[in-house]
Amino acid sequence: MSETYEIYTPNGLILDVEKEMNKILLSDGGAKVGKYTQEYSKALFEAHNIKQNSPYKDYQPQYLDSEFHTGEKSTLLEFKEWQNIYLKDPIKGSIAPWTKAEKAYYNSLKTKKERYKYLVIRSGIRSVVIDIPYEAIGAVDEKGNVDPKYEELYRKVDDNKNSLRSSLFHNEWGMAAGILGDYKYLVNDMSQNGFNARFIQATILYIQLSGGSSILDKPNLLGAIYGYADIAVGSGLVGVHKNPLREQEIKTLAKTLKPDEFGMLPFIDEVMGVDRVIDYNEYQISEDEFGDIYKALRSDVVEGKLKDSRDIDSTYESRREFDRYMDGYSNGVINAYGYDIPNDWNDVQLKIDSMILTAKLAALTPPQGYPNAPYYFTPENLEWYYKRHKLDRLLDPRIPAIYRYNFSQELRAKIRAYAKEHNIKE
Repeated sequence: MSETYEIYTPNGLILDVEKEMNKILLSDGGAKVGKYTQEYSKALFEAHNIKQNSPYKDYQPQYLDSEFHTGEKSTLLEFKEWQNIYLKDPIKGSIAPWTKAEKAYYNSLKTKKERYKYLVIRSGIRSVVIDIPYEAIGAVDEKGNVDPKYEELYRKVDDNKNSLRSSLFHNEWGMAAGILGDYKYLVNDMSQNGFNARFIQATILYIQLSGGSSILDKPNLLGAIYGYADIAVGSGLVGVHKNPLREQEIKTLAKTLKPDEFGMLPFIDEVMGVDRVIDYNEYQISEDEFGDIYKALRSDVVEGKLKDSRDIDSTYESRREFDRYMDGYSNGVINAYGYDIPNDWNDVQLKIDSMILTAKLAALTPPQGYPNAPYYFTPENLEWYYKRHKLDRLLDPRIPAIYRYNFSQELRAKIRAYAKEHNIKE
């Protein structure tokens, strides 16, 4: 038997590669194949390399040790405090909180462009369809004027921001436009493509940048905030918990909040709070690229077959059942990248381009998650990881955004210098 090595697909599957011929060992699945084998194999190698060269590749998890060692501090209290935040709605301002130094630095920024750029960087959202350097963030102002240095970049994004190739491409080109300065396109498509946390983070960023305004605006009503309450919280879409009480609280805010002097709501998370998001996709793993797993789970909740573990009256038993369903769908609904593309496949290029895009999403998802769209764990699932020494303490959503691995080191240094200069202590 010839020697092999392994590569990883966007959703974490392992494929064997014949070392001598550098040939991926693909199954034909009983179909006639060969027409697209070379093209598909090349794309699989590219997807693997994208993940291996993530800008976050040096991230090092810090696993909590659940065992007690003489002379060492136990991690049990740290774990219990973390676990407790999943038993009730988190306190407003407690998730990825603004520190005193960060807020002071942000308030010192004199122009809307500077503030726009800061909020985009803080969100953790990076473009996956085209490279956008930090310097180009906010290069387009609200009147449509473009920084001449980024004219070509803007034109390419502008030509694609209404892409109809798929919901995923539509969303991602829209996010690229939003990063450049056209925030109206940040949340292009509510269709569930699976990247729930990313979509919710983009929605909160939209609210921050727009001051809560949208086409749904009415006199004394901020449409973007009202729409978030109605569509996401009120319907349980995009991984968010359906919560009628919270829905009404947010709708009330939509009638009372006022944007700041720049027409923004930068600290909306402190007022509105955040929603914990169920998302099977995370750093280095795009497991639910098209949202099929989450749709199946939500369907069971809507039909009354399953109780959402985030409900206030959930029990140990109902949460364990929820975990079993989550795991079951995760194992049963999966993109089988190990099968070659049949000769009669309709849109091969879309399949391949989508795979490359999901690999980029896996590589560019912040290892510690998005600040305003924290991943959800059941308390029991969190304990399962803890007892097996697999719980990374850096995934605690209460870690401030500026101390997360993906946050700009240069920007963090500026914040610290500003705090030192103005004697700001946390």
